[in-house]
Amino acid sequence: MALDRPLAAPERPAPAPPPTETPECEASTCAGISTPEATELHTAWPGWVPLLVIAVLVVCCVGFAVGRIGGW
Repeated sequence: MALDRPLAAPERPAPAPPPTETPECEASTCAGISTPEATELHTAWPGWVPLLVIAVLVVCCVGFAVGRIGGW
């Protein structure tokens, strides 16, 4: 299919204005919907409890892996 007229040069879009700055510590999608965290949640668990749970899980996983390798 032949064209009788030359193709037009692509037009450049006009530059968009710069975006407005998002306020510090606030995402644009959740503006005004955040709720403060209760103070009781900061002291709900002592710091060593999550570490103890992680340590038990690691020991169980490592023990299982060593047992599987040893049983092979």
